[in-house]
Amino acid sequence: MAKISVILPAYNAEKTLRTAVESILSQQVPGMEIIIVNDGSTDGTAWLCHVLASENDCIHVITQKNAGICAARNRGLEAAGGEFIAFCDDDDLFWQGALKLLLQTAEDSHADIVRGGYELLRQRPDGTFAEQRHPTGQPCTIELGKGGYGAFLENSGPQFVWNALYRRTALLGLRFNERCSFGLEDFVFNAAAYRRICKAVYIPQVVYRHFEGAQSTSCARTAQALMGRIRALEPWMEAEFHAARRWCSPDEMQAVWKNRRAQAVTFLMHQLRDARAPDPLRRQAWRTLREVLAPYPGGMLDILHDAGNNKKQTAALLLYQLRLQNLYDLLTIREEQL
Repeated sequence: MAKISVILPAYNAEKTLRTAVESILSQQVPGMEIIIVNDGSTDGTAWLCHVLASENDCIHVITQKNAGICAARNRGLEAAGGEFIAFCDDDDLFWQGALKLLLQTAEDSHADIVRGGYELLRQRPDGTFAEQRHPTGQPCTIELGKGGYGAFLENSGPQFVWNALYRRTALLGLRFNERCSFGLEDFVFNAAAYRRICKAVYIPQVVYRHFEGAQSTSCARTAQALMGRIRALEPWMEAEFHAARRWCSPDEMQAVWKNRRAQAVTFLMHQLRDARAPDPLRRQAWRTLREVLAPYPGGMLDILHDAGNNKKQTAALLLYQLRLQNLYDLLTIREEQL
């Protein structure tokens, strides 16, 4: 049995795939396998995949018709035989020693998930990349029956999959939601994973460098991408709510769910801004969010108030995001918040 299976979906990545693969091979983890899923590429990616596989016996290639990153990762999960699972995007890289550090932490702590720090670089209009700095959390652990789920989420930051290591037996049957074709798939997957596991650890050491290109699904700059994000709100909030309910006492649950619903509101605000969404699409987005959150605790007025306070949004940003929307009259900003 392989120690770690690294799942790497590849789509039209002939310029970056080799660098990503070499960053994995350099990890020096014995018994590692790399599963490259060629997701219907139309450039030279298919040829490069087989060249890489011919150069190293630990590389296995799966080819499928183009179905998106969720379907590609799911094919990788079906094929993976390692004790642990890691994910890598086709234009990213692992830091030297990252997988060894994550594996050692998992084995020492007996954790089902170990999360590390990451670097995010976003592409500028001129094609260069600039680092997007974010605060590093404090090392922390969650274990069922001991609380601290909210603190763990706060310290470990956005719940991506590429800066984490997963015990495969904890993921049996879990798959990426293929409705999330324009992002949020990581958040849904991780929240669903927290419903299954018994222990998770966060370490602040940087283990991964993620490049966010101008055409990345992480950027909702078109109506199609925004609609994809809107469709993903329902599975995201459902997974978040049930994960929190599993981990939290009633008192902690109130605070954690308040934070998660505020995350959804501020997330949608940023998506609407990035997509420069017209008024009809904005109204549809907020209507959908209201419907998604309706079955759960908290009214919309509370949710908007929490979002403003929780993220320390300025009054100017809130006004910009909410003006000309049918929710504007629901939000009251006190003079002391201006």
